[in-house]
Amino acid sequence: MLQVWQTEIMSGTGTRPRSPRGGRPTRGQAAQLEQDIRAHALAVFLEQGYEATKMDAIASAAGTTKATLYARFSSKEALFQEVVQWAIVQPDWPIRESEPPDLDDLEVALRAVAQAAVRRALHPSMVKLARIAIAKADRFPDLARQTYAAPTFPRRRFVVQLLERHAATGAIALPGDTAMLAELFLGLVASVPARLASLGILREPEVQEEHTELAVQVFLRSLHRC
Repeated sequence: MLQVWQTEIMSGTGTRPRSPRGGRPTRGQAAQLEQDIRAHALAVFLEQGYEATKMDAIASAAGTTKATLYARFSSKEALFQEVVQWAIVQPDWPIRESEPPDLDDLEVALRAVAQAAVRRALHPSMVKLARIAIAKADRFPDLARQTYAAPTFPRRRFVVQLLERHAATGAIALPGDTAMLAELFLGLVASVPARLASLGILREPEVQEEHTELAVQVFLRSLHRC
């Protein structure tokens, strides 16, 4: 996993291929270096915030030089956009996604999706990233939109598939576009906890569980035929 890999790099237990003495790095070594830079740059940005982060600090954390950074990224802005775009599409960042639940039981599947969405939204690294995205929304508007949208794409596709499957059997009636319903469901379960967390407000676990379950039940009732 990315987090374990990052920890190994930072603790010195991870291994990085060395280039032949006096020679140019191989393609594999260059790719590994870029992975190191992204992982460590992300960690530094999340820890220090965008404004306080210096390229020197990123280079030091990644075990390389500032010249190497600028050879790959024209500016701190370019590096920041690159690492955020890279992070939000990783299936194991900030935590590994759980296996998709079974499609046969609608309520069980929606509950599992809701719990996974909340778990990711409330992860400390995701909360830090959300805060940076909010603070820099004017400067990086596209990046802010991607930060909020990208983590929902695979989950939203699954909810669409789930709803269409049960609608086809006549078990539920869809009151609107399936993709829109999936987006509304994910917003219902995760948007408020994520926004509160970005403001430093975290519900007690049992209170959050109650809110998640209520959101699932409200959504389910909207799908049942009258």
